[in-house]
Amino acid sequence: MGNLVLFYGNNKNIKKIVAKYREMFKASSYSIETTEKVSIIKKFKSVYSNLYIPVKRCTLNLANYETIILVSELWYDQIPSPVLRFLEQQTGKIHNIIYVLYNNNKEDKQKEFDKMDNILNLRRMKAYFVTVTKKDIHVRVYQ
Repeated sequence: MGNLVLFYGNNKNIKKIVAKYREMFKASSYSIETTEKVSIIKKFKSVYSNLYIPVKRCTLNLANYETIILVSELWYDQIPSPVLRFLEQQTGKIHNIIYVLYNNNKEDKQKEFDKMDNILNLRRMKAYFVTVTKKDIHVRVYQ
């Protein structure tokens, strides 16, 4: 069925990154959505107090896609709770995945890739950290 850019985040930099990877992989895209609005306080609590943030059920059969490219920002240097919840729901349905983490502070958090691999019970194909400047998207490769 082709490739899919699966993403979480709605800021302009995430949109730029998604557009770039959609073009590179000739992929369609799908947004991970929460069931409620997520405030800065909820983001903070989800990272430091393990606040559960529920996500909407996925309407796609992810097993049908050749490769999933997961694009996500980091919350306080960690994978956002909604992304973790979504991946828990998709365990066993994703076969090939590439991670693209948006992190403009340039401090790479490699353990976050392993965290997602453990949830999905697979080994990623590739992993990237991305920063966005006014002129370009910069990619740092991590394997």
